[in-house]
Amino acid sequence: MGFVWNVVLSFDNEELSEDEDGEGDDWDDGEDDDWDDDKENVSETCEPLEKINAWLAPNRLVSLTGPTYEDGVGNGLDANLCGGGFKHFDIDGFIAVVKAQNWKARSKVQLWVKGAEEGMGTERFTLIELGGSRSEVAAKAEATRKQRAASEKAAKTKKQLPAGRKAATTRKAKQAKPGPDSAT
Repeated sequence: MGFVWNVVLSFDNEELSEDEDGEGDDWDDGEDDDWDDDKENVSETCEPLEKINAWLAPNRLVSLTGPTYEDGVGNGLDANLCGGGFKHFDIDGFIAVVKAQNWKARSKVQLWVKGAEEGMGTERFTLIELGGSRSEVAAKAEATRKQRAASEKAAKTKKQLPAGRKAATTRKAKQAKPGPDSAT
């Protein structure tokens, strides 16, 4: 026996679709693309899944099921599910790898994890938040870059103060602080 991490990854059909140039639609435009009309341009795998499996080597995620569109059985399952169970597994590294992928429809990707002693798993799967769409992630990154740039500019400006101004600023700060002899 040993500790086993079970992972399930669900992603949208858009990840498997390819454009006429064979590269797929790179937009998470929020539109529900009509996947049924484009079945001939569907791949067996996608770049993010290939990169995740490369990180997992020699292990890999296996297909648990794909969309089922059969006549006379209702709508069928409209999902792509991959998963696996792994011992001696770097779950934090795995989550980081899944988050780092350039998903076409990031908002439709779900990662579920569960860790337990082999054969003793009574815990539920936990949904791991992958973050917002690429545009939201890019906006947060831009805000962070602007904040760092402003901090660096402020530090640089402070270093460039004339010596007399630095001394005056230092004297004011010292005068504002009560000394050890002053009563409180």
